Amino acid sequence: MRRPLAQAAIGLALVLGACQRAPEVPPPVVNHAAEARKAIAAQQWAAAADHLRAALQQDPKSLFLHHNLAICATWLDLKDEAIREFEWVIAHAPADSEEAKTARRWLAANRDRRPTQAVPEVAAVDPTVGNSGVHGVVTWGQQPQARLQLFLRGLRGTTTKDLQYMLRSDREGRYGFKNVVPGPYMLTDAVAGSPKWRLRVEAKPGEDLALDLTPENGASVRDDF
Repeated sequence: MRRPLAQAAIGLALVLGACQRAPEVPPPVVNHAAEARKAIAAQQWAAAADHLRAALQQDPKSLFLHHNLAICATWLDLKDEAIREFEWVIAHAPADSEEAKTARRWLAANRDRRPTQAVPEVAAVDPTVGNSGVHGVVTWGQQPQARLQLFLRGLRGTTTKDLQYMLRSDREGRYGFKNVVPGPYMLTDAVAGSPKWRLRVEAKPGEDLALDLTPENGASVRDDF
């Protein structure tokens, strides 16, 4: 009787020993850059930002990662992070690259500069930066329109024909285009489909035009185009 019990005990010990010696399965390796691309495509800005920050720990010199983290930060209202990342882009990207142009335009409009203040160090390398501005509040049905995308589009046949500026209103519906090249523009909330506003505005040198967007000057009442 003792021999079978002893054999069973030995067998159990061998099994337990084998289990203890079994190699641990390593956790899956996450490709944070690839996951960031997926999240950006789905407009999941917070998730994309997390993956971009993680990817930068492995590749701190990636223009793609810094530029897209800056873009995500603008969507998440993380202004300090957006400034830091866009400044990195300007310091490291080719001056004529789209990334650098985007960074210069955003920084010029979001560093709390007065719209009438000249920015020669930026304008010298970027003809899309001027000293005019347009600002106001967006409301519809007496409700502020938060995070609404707005466009200033240059007009054909004018000096602004190749220019376009884009921003989003803040949480109180306020917007402000800053450091705009003087000239005529269309102010609208859509570049396709049925916009709520299509207003002609004249950005004058050194001036900041005040223009609230409301149902009273909506496209159904006033369409300048």
